[in-house]
Amino acid sequence: MKTTTETTTTTGVYAVYLTVATSTQVVGTVVNRIVWDGKTTLSLPTGQASILDSSGKYPIGSTYTPSSS
Repeated sequence: MKTTTETTTTTGVYAVYLTVATSTQVVGTVVNRIVWDGKTTLSLPTGQASILDSSGKYPIGSTYTPSSS
């Protein structure tokens, strides 16, 4: 299984969302929430990415739309 790797130093709660649609979920669907301290590399499966979401704006099942800037 291929993975993508992200590195950061911000401890917090992250929403994990799809960057590739599946047969049942659109791009941007939040599929998990994790607490990550940033001390190690975060490896996510291909087709997923994370966004810092300490405020809980993106619960599982919601849709995250990355900014186009």
